[in-house]
Parts: sequence; C-alpha cells; structure tokens
Amino acid sequence: MNISYKLMSSLSFEEAHLLFNRGFEGYLIPMNLSFDAFIGRFGNDGLSPSLSIVAYDGVVPIGFVLQGIREVDGQMISWNGGTGIIPEYRGRKLGVPLMEEAEKRIMEHNVSVATLEALSENKAAISLYEKCGYKVGDDLLFLRANGVLNSQLPDLDGYEIIRIPAAQSIGSKLFPSIVPWQTDASNTPKLGGEAVLITKNGEVQAACLVRKKCVFGNETDSITLFQVKENGNEDALHTLLAFALEYDQPINRTTYNFLKGNGRVVLSLFASGFENTPVSQVFMKKNF
Repeated sequence: MNISYKLMSSLSFEEAHLLFNRGFEGYLIPMNLSFDAFIGRFGNDGLSPSLSIVAYDGVVPIGFVLQGIREVDGQMISWNGGTGIIPEYRGRKLGVPLMEEAEKRIMEHNVSVATLEALSENKAAISLYEKCGYKVGDDLLFLRANGVLNSQLPDLDGYEIIRIPAAQSIGSKLFPSIVPWQTDASNTPKLGGEAVLITKNGEVQAACLVRKKCVFGNETDSITLFQVKENGNEDALHTLLAFALEYDQPINRTTYNFLKGNGRVVLSLFASGFENTPVSQVFMKKNF
C-alpha cells in the first residue's frame, strides 16, 4: 500500500459522495445517503471539505474523516462527523493514522476540544477513538413517547413559559458549550429549533432546546428534544417539559443524542411515559 492524505476538497462532490457511502457499507446502521442529503450535511451540520481528510492508496480514495469547527465561548471546538474506510481496506490498521492526520488539520485551527459520537454497539470504533486519546463523556439516549401523556397540563402557578428562536440563545449561557454537536444551539436553528424557558419572578428556572414539526394553521405533528438545562427545581422542570413537549397532545416525541448525565431530566421523561429505543450512542471528547 502507498497511503497518502489529502483534503476532501481534492475530490469532486460526486467522488466524495461515492466514498462516503462506500465507507459506511456494511456498517451497523448503514448510511447510504442520496447525493442531495450528503451535500446537505455540510451546510446543515457545519462540516467543511477543507477540514475533512481523505486517505488514498496511490490515486484511489479509500477512507475519510469528515470534520467541522465552531467557536464557542472563545474556544475552538471540532466535531468528527463521520469516519469511514471502504470495505476492502478494513482490518489493515489504517484507522489510527487516518485519525492522526485528521487531528493535524484541526490543530492548525487551534482546536482545544475535539468531539464525536459513536454507536454504543460499535466497540471497534470506540476502541479506535480511545487509542487516539478520546474518552467517553456520557451515553446518549434516543427516547420516544407517542400520544397523549397527560390530558391536563400542570398549573403554571406563578411560572411563565417563554419561547424564543434557538438562534437567540446562542452565547446566552442558557445551555452548556460542550455538547453533542448536532444538539448545540448554533446547530438547531437550521432545523427550525426553538428554546423554551420557564421563569419565575424573572429568573430562568429551566430551559430546553426543541424542534417542532408542524404546518402553519395545523396542530403539531412531532417534537424532538435536544437539550435541557435545569437548576434543581424539579417542579419547574416537570412543568417545562410538559409544556415544551406538549404532553396533552396526541403527537410523536423523541430525544436526539440526549445526554444520559442529565439524570433528573431523564427520570422525569421516563416517569412521563418515554421509553428507550434500540439506538444509543456515546459522546466522546479529547482535550488538547
């Protein structure tokens, strides 16, 4: 083998799309994206061809690491949005040098924290990332609850529910800065996200990031929960979730890459009728 590395910008989008789908061929959860869906990931998820790395054997592209960088609270944070090697080159110990090459690229941009997610079942990938210095920070839950969970929403009793576009919460300290990439306040606006706050006497008691799917003039179809930040006021937390997730409506509700470490929130969701799904991931970080 004659392995070399280039930026993904060295490929056409068509070539990159083919490499991506081949890199995930036979994966635990196959990702056979259409061309438009693949291109959309770069804009929607903040990935960059000029930060992403491609491994070549001679002139043949054989593997990749998709990467993006964002600045949060004055520090540069990166995300590995997908690592793949085409089937015929797997098992040849190419993963670690590929990751090391990708790391060189983000270090040129003064990244202080690198993040990624991996399927909990994919022990080989988790082991690879651990060899590269990443550590599991938390488990990520994909929960669901369909239908009416509580026909009567709780009495606000002095609380106020405030809804704002997710973009307005960026830099506000409402939510933590080191979270799974696609659940960050800077990403959810692209998905039609909003921040829902519960306040009392003008003070925020808890806040969550959600995405509502609905057509103007119609009832809500579904809601996805990305993040919750709370201060220990369980009454406020339960009330916020009931209103933000519309427990009184016959809709579909899910969580996406939701941090299991939010213990009180997870317990509240389970108590309200949420259940686990077969999918779970781990959130991994590496500090530089």
